[in-house]
Amino acid sequence: MPAFPVDTHIHRLAQRWGLSSGINVEQTEHDLKRLFPREAWNKLHLQIIFYGREFCTARGCDGTVCPLCRELYPNRRRPLTHRKA
Repeated sequence: MPAFPVDTHIHRLAQRWGLSSGINVEQTEHDLKRLFPREAWNKLHLQIIFYGREFCTARGCDGTVCPLCRELYPNRRRPLTHRKA
């Protein structure tokens, strides 16, 4: 059965990559389900998690190492630092 569960990591990555502007995981899940075909949901969910662990960590991506962030933000020359509130 196709599913696209969204945890906080996928939520943060979807916002960072401009895939969703949702203010919560439910809205992000709705946005992602609208963007991608139903038959890709299960696999894509895992791909985003594994990609995020390897290249674009939820709190630690500086924007210059991750291939996706480099492509999305080509003018970024310095790392983007995330400060914990």
